[in-house]
Amino acid sequence: MTSHTRRAVLATLTSVGLAGCTTSGDSEPPSEDELPDQCPTSLDLGVEWPRDIYTRSVGGFLSRYEAVAEFVTAYEEAYQVEKYAQSRFKSGDFSTRLDQDPEKVADGFHVTVSYSGSVYTEMTLDLEAFEVDSDGIPKDGSIDIDESTVPDDSEYISIDEIEDQRLQEVLKSAADSGYEEYITSSTDHYRQLIENFPPNASLNNGSLPRAYFDVNGTPVLLVIYPHGGSVADYPWRPVQYYVTEYVIRRTSEENESPRDGTVVECRLPD
Repeated sequence: MTSHTRRAVLATLTSVGLAGCTTSGDSEPPSEDELPDQCPTSLDLGVEWPRDIYTRSVGGFLSRYEAVAEFVTAYEEAYQVEKYAQSRFKSGDFSTRLDQDPEKVADGFHVTVSYSGSVYTEMTLDLEAFEVDSDGIPKDGSIDIDESTVPDDSEYISIDEIEDQRLQEVLKSAADSGYEEYITSSTDHYRQLIENFPPNASLNNGSLPRAYFDVNGTPVLLVIYPHGGSVADYPWRPVQYYVTEYVIRRTSEENESPRDGTVVECRLPD
């Protein structure tokens, strides 16, 4: 079992493990027309793909079955880590294991592995800005504002008084389109900014920081939603792969053949 908190780079897996081996000639290279439309493609996970999965073992080197098993195990782990690295506020820590030995199928191998791990989500702030009507209520009706919390003589803070460039962009976008959202790392900066405004520039509701702004004549309400950090644990889940020398397919569907799975890697014959 392996475990990584960042992208795995296993460049020596096949270059060392298959060195000095001879090929068995089980398969002829496919033509480009026989390969998927997505070919060539790569997720750039940094896990080296065996160049010849039909290599026989010689001496103490890896057999083709061992090479494919180790490759898929490393690949799935890197796949999961990269999947959650796409989100700015999430990170993943995963382990993988081989569920069954690779099975030779047609021109490739059917391999089943499982992954398990945790995904950590950082503390964040969700800044949502709404264009409002003359009563201070969002025009799109997407949030419920109790009119009794709106000051009788609302004061709208001029956008010219806001030095924070990102907040300016959020407010201007809301004035143009009616709504804008921006998620940022947890900080007291925006809460303190609103707390320093006059009382009648904010809603009379202490549960969430809210303030009114005048964006070049367009009234806008800003609401700040804090989101607590969390950890999500994933129990062992099986994934099937179909690996040939030129195409790698993956599926997490239990009843789907991996040969019909999603193409995650594809390379043209040399």
